[in-house]
Amino acid sequence: MTYLRASEIGCALDCDLRNGRNKYTGGNATDDGPRINAAMAGATANHPITLIIDGSALISGLFLPAGGYWNIAGLGCGTGFFVKTGTNNDAIHNGPPNAAVPFDPGPPAPARGMNVSLINFTVNGNQGTGFNGNSTTGSRLGSKLASYCGINLMNLNNISIENVVLVRTSAYHVRLSNVGNARVSGCVMESQFPGNDGVHIDGPGNDIAISGCYFKTGDDSIALNCPEGYSGNISRVEVTNCTVNSWTLMRLYTTLGGPKFSIDEVSVSNCNGTLAEAAFLMGITGGSSPNSIASLTISDCSLAAPTVLGVAENFGTIILRNVTFLASVSNVVWAAPQSNLTCGFLRPTPLYAGAPYTGSNLILENCRIFRNPGIQVAGLVLENDSTIENLTFNGFGVQDGAGPNRLMPNLLNIGSGSIGELVLNSLNSTNINAPVSAGGFANVGSVSGTGVLATGWEFPDAVMANGVPYISANSGLPSIKVNGVVEPYVQP
Repeated sequence: MTYLRASEIGCALDCDLRNGRNKYTGGNATDDGPRINAAMAGATANHPITLIIDGSALISGLFLPAGGYWNIAGLGCGTGFFVKTGTNNDAIHNGPPNAAVPFDPGPPAPARGMNVSLINFTVNGNQGTGFNGNSTTGSRLGSKLASYCGINLMNLNNISIENVVLVRTSAYHVRLSNVGNARVSGCVMESQFPGNDGVHIDGPGNDIAISGCYFKTGDDSIALNCPEGYSGNISRVEVTNCTVNSWTLMRLYTTLGGPKFSIDEVSVSNCNGTLAEAAFLMGITGGSSPNSIASLTISDCSLAAPTVLGVAENFGTIILRNVTFLASVSNVVWAAPQSNLTCGFLRPTPLYAGAPYTGSNLILENCRIFRNPGIQVAGLVLENDSTIENLTFNGFGVQDGAGPNRLMPNLLNIGSGSIGELVLNSLNSTNINAPVSAGGFANVGSVSGTGVLATGWEFPDAVMANGVPYISANSGLPSIKVNGVVEPYVQP
């Protein structure tokens, strides 16, 4: 490994990272980009190079070896890079200046290089209006051919981005396209406009871990977008201990109506924050493959949003475990048509409202809703002739901030759609008036579970599974079905 200090390869390091000016004179800072690019150009598997950025540099883009085997290590957030006005490119990417053109090349994905790390520095992307910042194309985001990112890594395995602060990027803070074994940890990403995703992952991608990051973005904190970039499946993504204040915590989608891909083995844990549109925005249009979002587990999170799951795409198994949902509509955009504006753990996505979907399994374990005054909320809102084949409650309740005697009307608000099997194993019905909205049982195949009777709700005999104690809506008495015949139930 060769180590190069920026100060020892002729870099001026005279840039104020706050505004891009010369920090000594207030005039123009020196563009250190060409000197750094030249010094790093020789990085190979047999000759890896680490740049130690020991100051603050103005850059017209760092375009480093496409195949990897290079690193950048700073000395803290006071060191790093400011993107020069009119650069019209990414702050840092692998490959030549035009490596990200076209931005969405489509398949096939090329072979991957490896071994890139970026640690402990700041990138100020110099976001402007499209006329006075990094981008001078007339668009704040970039050109018609490519968006301009803070860090844009393509076709690589073994990536580490650690303790990097990215602010005021033109478009995405971090873009990962056709990558594997990537880790993003301890980073801060803050920009305020649409298109400012935090970590934006294009297909194909695998084995990606994001931890301990802070996102304050005008768009998705994290995006798993299979059809973009080279396009392909995305699998094994783990997100932990992040704080978010963004449009969404995570966007997931597998099709735009053309080729169909899949997302599998996604887990999100110990995250909290406020989301304008949905915590998880699933899908953009209908027509995805069955179980296209194959498995998603969300645990130990506290999320303020119009919905935890805004769904417009088929899914396999989703598990919500120890999730607190704080119903909030302060910044939501309800795109027409909307059958209702009711918040819920799951509902049609506010942004792409009309797409039907089928979900195989949705399991809620020890989850709760916190209601605020004046906000309509249900456990789940089912519309658009969508179907959930198996819905299970293993611990659920409502903590009411809406005032005394203001019950949540329904656990399930079923407008147009159906539930195959509703399983109530453990549910606190306090603060919930009824299990389903009026007429909703006509769209429920069967009801079972060890906690049905304890809810105190009445259920139609026709929907009850055999061997499940319940209160009959017909008689008002505890009952049980034995071989399809309703009989009185006597508690043992």
